[in-house]
Amino acid sequence: MLNEILAAVPGGSIYDTRYLAAPDATQLTVKIGSDNVIQFINDGLASCPEQRYALFGYSQGATVTNQVLQNFTTTSPQGQQIKSIVNIGNPYHLPNKQGNADENCGTTGILNLIEDFGIPDAWYATGKVRDICFSDDQVCNGVSLGNIFSGEHLLYGFSESVQKCGAEFVIPKIS
Repeated sequence: MLNEILAAVPGGSIYDTRYLAAPDATQLTVKIGSDNVIQFINDGLASCPEQRYALFGYSQGATVTNQVLQNFTTTSPQGQQIKSIVNIGNPYHLPNKQGNADENCGTTGILNLIEDFGIPDAWYATGKVRDICFSDDQVCNGVSLGNIFSGEHLLYGFSESVQKCGAEFVIPKIS
C-alpha cells in the first residue's frame, strides 16, 4: 500500500512511529507511540506549515493512531494537514461509521462496542477515515479477549484488495 502511494505521490516519505508494541499493550505504550507521532507532526508543521500527513496504523498501531486523533481536533492546524487516516485491524473499530470497510473494501457493520481508544466521531465526519477490518478478524470485531486472535488478523499485508482499498483512498487525498 505504502509503495503504491509513494509511487503516485512524488516527494512523499515514510516515518515509522517509535513505541514498544507488545501482546499486552498498555496505556503507556500507546502514549509513547502517540506522543512520538504528535511530536513528529508538530515539528514538521513548525518547519513546513503546508506539509500534509497520511496516518496509518495496524492493530496496536491503529490504537496509537486513534490516540493521535484524540489529541488533534479536525479544525486545528495539525488536523487540517492530516489528509487521511487508514487503520487496519483496529482493536477499537466501531460499527456503522463512515469510512469503515471490510476485506473487499465494502461497508462493514462489525459489532465492536469498545470506544475508549477509538477514533473521535468528528474525524469520521471529515471523510478522511478508512478503517478496514476483515469480517472474521476477532481483534477488530470485538470478539478477541486478551491475546487471543484469529489468523485473519495477520492477513492484511497479504490481501491485495485491502492494499488497493487503502491506497486508492489515500492517493487522491494527499495528491
